[in-house]
Amino acid sequence: MQVRFPLKFASFVLAFMVGLPAPAADQGPRARMAIHVERGDWGNARAEDVEKVLTAVAGVLLPYVPQRAPDRIAVEPSESGPRVLFEKSPDGAYRVQLSVKDTRWDQFAYQFSHELCHIFTNFEQREIGRAGPARDHQWFEESLCEAVALFALDRLPATWERSPPYPGWEGYAPAFRAYAQRVLSAEHRHPSPNESIAAWYRTNRDELARNPYLRQENERLAARLLPLLEGMPGSLKAIAYLNLEDSSSQESFRAYLESWYRCCPGESRAFIVQVMSLLGERNASAVVAEAPAL
Repeated sequence: MQVRFPLKFASFVLAFMVGLPAPAADQGPRARMAIHVERGDWGNARAEDVEKVLTAVAGVLLPYVPQRAPDRIAVEPSESGPRVLFEKSPDGAYRVQLSVKDTRWDQFAYQFSHELCHIFTNFEQREIGRAGPARDHQWFEESLCEAVALFALDRLPATWERSPPYPGWEGYAPAFRAYAQRVLSAEHRHPSPNESIAAWYRTNRDELARNPYLRQENERLAARLLPLLEGMPGSLKAIAYLNLEDSSSQESFRAYLESWYRCCPGESRAFIVQVMSLLGERNASAVVAEAPAL
């Protein structure tokens, strides 16, 4: 799908891409989460402006997981990013690395919301062994965070238009949704409506367990998770209850989902049941029978 912009808007977006003079006034923080952007090679973007944008992104997701608002996050540029590190900073802040440069606020939002989702899903609870964190089920976390990033991009324009990081930045708001549309237009993200994701999982599960970063496969599942996140009340709240129980590299994916279900409050369990059904695990245990009918 090709996304076209009116000429006037396209010129405005281009101005942001090549850099703008420093904004005249600061409207202040828009979320309680403390985000600090380290100085470094951000291209022609200023660290303080990146910080404002990332704070706006966090503000879109925090209402769904308000218990994570006290978290502190330190963000730094990296050629090997984006990623969130298991090792926290000396003062206890989560460390996130992003690979975006220049004033591409849409890409900053996309990368940061994905890494923020890892923090919200308690990624650090994964079992740590000699070879590092257990990754058997990380592929699912990657897919879920991809869906959450697209969710954030779709909702950011509304809050950005009402209260942008700086006066005069309102016109950039449509670029976030347009970027999400470009990402979603990739052919591999649009499997046939008749394709069974459960069959897809059975075919690919061994490879996914070995390598959680099979991006096209992660993104294929994310395309199916996104409508559930958008359409089911309480779905975003469920992400904060993933990985809460100590995991084991020997644990089955079915047991992993059941653990998520047990840890999640009742109003958000319907989303997990739908995920189980999508992946062919709905009748995995009697615990699922407690879920409300959909």
